[in-house]
Amino acid sequence: MIFRPWLTLVVVPALAVLIALGVWQVQRREWKHALVARIEGQVAAPPRDLVEVLTGPETERAYARVEADGHIDAARAAHLFAPAGQGAADYRVIAALDYGDGRDILVDLGTITEAEKAALTGPVPPGAAGRVHVEGILRPSDTPGWFDAPPDLRANRWYVRDVAAIATALGVPNAPPFILQNEAPLEGGLPRPVPFRPDLPDNHLAYAATWFGLALVLLVIYVLLSRRRRP
Repeated sequence: MIFRPWLTLVVVPALAVLIALGVWQVQRREWKHALVARIEGQVAAPPRDLVEVLTGPETERAYARVEADGHIDAARAAHLFAPAGQGAADYRVIAALDYGDGRDILVDLGTITEAEKAALTGPVPPGAAGRVHVEGILRPSDTPGWFDAPPDLRANRWYVRDVAAIATALGVPNAPPFILQNEAPLEGGLPRPVPFRPDLPDNHLAYAATWFGLALVLLVIYVLLSRRRRP
């Protein structure tokens, strides 16, 4: 085996980076599993008062199960496009809930179909407006990606659960950075509440295997090149 300094100077740092990336993905997998376990525990817990949660420790707010009573303005709601996967399109009706003392929070009331959206005389189905009781999960805001379409304000069609943008459009810019995904039935049956399910992707093991595999390939190439005799 012939020692080649230039080859070693290139391969060793690259090998260290690939191994470090693989280890990082393993650590991320452990963190993700702990997060999912915490979320599932909170989802299964009894509901807590919304005010209590929002005024408590910040670390306990995301994905907390909460309940609140308040008032929903029938004239203010955003429709979030959410494909149903059954040949039709659903929309999540997101409205502002005034839960007292001038405080508002965005609430995902549930889904309506394209036909039901077209038949509405206002953005909120009649049975969901006025005084309501909501119970569900505090979902953190989503961040628009490079390939996400901007909202169509004229058609009241949104594509990202962007709390800050939706809250500003509904005239409640000081709403907390969460959407309360309601799971409680509403008068009139619309919108249809949607049970919360964690949707956090867990591809870390595959990513780790990829980085470790590349490190192994690089090591094999290094050994083979080091065994070659110079001409």
